[in-house]
Amino acid sequence: SSIGKVRGNNEDRIGLWARQGVVLALVADGMGGALAGEEASRLTLETIQADFLGEAHGSEGLHDLPADEVACKLRAAIRRANRAVMRRAAGNREFQGMGTTVTLAFVRGAQVMVAHIGDSRAYLISSSGGWINQITDDHSFVEALMAAGHITPEQAAVHPMRNVLYRALGQVDDTEADLYVRPLSAGDWLVLCSDGLTRHVTGAEIAEIVRASAAPDEVTHRLVTLANERGGEDNISVVAIVMERAGEVEPGA
Repeated sequence: SSIGKVRGNNEDRIGLWARQGVVLALVADGMGGALAGEEASRLTLETIQADFLGEAHGSEGLHDLPADEVACKLRAAIRRANRAVMRRAAGNREFQGMGTTVTLAFVRGAQVMVAHIGDSRAYLISSSGGWINQITDDHSFVEALMAAGHITPEQAAVHPMRNVLYRALGQVDDTEADLYVRPLSAGDWLVLCSDGLTRHVTGAEIAEIVRASAAPDEVTHRLVTLANERGGEDNISVVAIVMERAGEVEPGA
């Protein structure tokens, strides 16, 4: 995670945890200015971490938990994080209006499950075809305009509302995460990132860097460096995961 070249503080938070064959990864991009964005993303990280880690929270059983229960647990953790952000904002004038994105990936066996709100992203890069697929859909007004055919991707890249979200943690009580499930094969890569990366680096360039790299830390370093070289207009955060081998069939799937 990098502060970038323009911002005075880093409002992004990243998390990566591994336990008994399960990997959990998170990117949260805070919004609200001053310390508010930092507080929103920090609360989200800590709430989700507390929800998944420790025997009291059922983390010892994550390897065997049926897939539908994993999905419920991911969404419930994000709902709790949303409530934590809203409670903090309601009780502190300096935090009013704060919010955050969250992209949360749960990797187990030969499958990834992604829970998502906002415009941080999760990408899957195939080991066999070398193609890249954007798993998540941005919850931005510009993305909605593109989906409706009102503007082109080229227009979206320079649109004055390109950073305005219609869904984020901290906005409303009943915010619900989108859920995506993808199969994984040996050699596949997952990349989670904040929009500080994607405003400067395209999906095709992400795939190219992944294909030319040997290890996750090399991928993250090269991507962050490239975004900074191109202006670093926002905080830049990246988590990279490589699937060394395919696991067993998903429990409950």
